[in-house]
Amino acid sequence: MRSQACAPLAACAALTLALAAAPPARADFPPYAKVIGIALVAPLSGDEKAYGIQLSNGMNLAIDTFNERRGLADYGFVFHSFDDQGDPGVAQQQADFSMVDPQTAVVVGHVGSEETNVSIPIYHQKNMPLIIPTSPIAALTRTGDDDIFRLCPTDIVEGQMAARYSERTLHAKKAAIVYEEDPYGADAGGGFEDYANAGRALAAKDFSVKNDLSNKAAVVNAVVEYAPDVIYISGMGADMGAMVAALHAANVSTPILASQALYDDRAVKAAGPAMEGVTVSSCVPPIQFMPTATIFVHDYQQRYGRITSFALQGYVAAQIAMAAAVQAHSGDPQTIVRQLQVGTFQTILGNYSFQRGGDAANPIVYFYKYTGGQFTYVTSSYPNPLVTR
Repeated sequence: MRSQACAPLAACAALTLALAAAPPARADFPPYAKVIGIALVAPLSGDEKAYGIQLSNGMNLAIDTFNERRGLADYGFVFHSFDDQGDPGVAQQQADFSMVDPQTAVVVGHVGSEETNVSIPIYHQKNMPLIIPTSPIAALTRTGDDDIFRLCPTDIVEGQMAARYSERTLHAKKAAIVYEEDPYGADAGGGFEDYANAGRALAAKDFSVKNDLSNKAAVVNAVVEYAPDVIYISGMGADMGAMVAALHAANVSTPILASQALYDDRAVKAAGPAMEGVTVSSCVPPIQFMPTATIFVHDYQQRYGRITSFALQGYVAAQIAMAAAVQAHSGDPQTIVRQLQVGTFQTILGNYSFQRGGDAANPIVYFYKYTGGQFTYVTSSYPNPLVTR
């Protein structure tokens, strides 16, 4: 199985990568200060290092912003990052290392679903709260553990919201689900199908694509024969971008709605001209229409340059970790777990709280259309009062 990052939490085409190494969060506390540690475990080297660096940048900024505004009696926060190299075996080792410092009270990580999955038991064994900033793979919050918390909606919810959009906004009656045979593709496609076939006017049929795309031509022919009025694409970005190109080459002009993995520069490159007009879902709201994010945008650009979605998720993850510690009046990991379970946490993207199991309550999916070489915000599955458009 290939490691899967949440996209557009994967090198967004609309956002520039911030590749500069992140300095540690600045902290100079007096001896009497109550200091709490927050750790990040993510790829800081290797093929996926850009994602980890961007998460680190966002977390650094959030922690520095809090520390610069703290009162004398307030908690201070320190930040440590650990490189899992995008490798499951290394991720397990780094998960252990991230908890060696007794000040560490929350861990944020990982990027890939495999790295996250194999590390979850390690955090759970030590009662350490884990905030998953990006990966939407549904299985990660179905372990039965009560100390995992995820920011993005699951891939299943994403598929359900895409089907709802197809029915209510596109007024589709017949959908073809073209999904890649991996956990993300299958989950998102399955969520779409579950919604469509729950006694609704929208009917759906699925078409599976092998990981090596060896049946690409056969899938295209089957979709053409089925003659849908909307096509839903889910799976790895570059692979499914190639499927979009293949459908276009077969003169398929049916509107295409795709999972967030196609909000990615590699997917756009693979799709080529066929990407024009494709609508993709995303767990990241349009921050240009959110006044609450204005200061973040200014400060991040001043320090690191252009904003990325990974940086945004890192910032929000750190905000939640710090808010939970402050609300709990504690740097004890178990106490913070209990607060994350019951609390509501204000962030630049809105208030977060978590359902039983750790997924975000009241998840919202945002839709963007690729036109003229960029992704443009269209609408959301449910209103976010902080979005002014």
